[in-house]
Amino acid sequence: MTSPSVRIAVVDDHILFRKGLHALVSGFPSMEVIFEAGDGEELLAHLDHGKVPDVILMDLQMPNLDGLQTTRLLRSQFPHVRVIIISMHDEPELIESLRAEGAHGYLLKNADPEEVHAAILTVIRKAEAHAAIPAL
Repeated sequence: MTSPSVRIAVVDDHILFRKGLHALVSGFPSMEVIFEAGDGEELLAHLDHGKVPDVILMDLQMPNLDGLQTTRLLRSQFPHVRVIIISMHDEPELIESLRAEGAHGYLLKNADPEEVHAAILTVIRKAEAHAAIPAL
């Protein structure tokens, strides 16, 4: 019996980067990209139509609705969805503020494929561990 696939959404306004990330993630075992979006508004439209991923890989800087604004909305509307922000910025203060706003992970755009895979697995494991804790 195979383990269930981790459903991924890729959100970035740069088409070439988005397609490349889609291809990369699709090659990871037990992971499938269920859709791509060019910005936060397009992502939310997919979610509103019932396409809800387990993990969202999302650019920070996008037109219309950027990664930070989208993360804030996701935290309140879809708290079980894990968000990994992908950016070229490497400032520790920025990374901490994104975590405080609800991001579950952060990757630089020049990350190795193994780092991307490990980040997805890490946020999924943390979500599963959190779900296993009984409510009081």
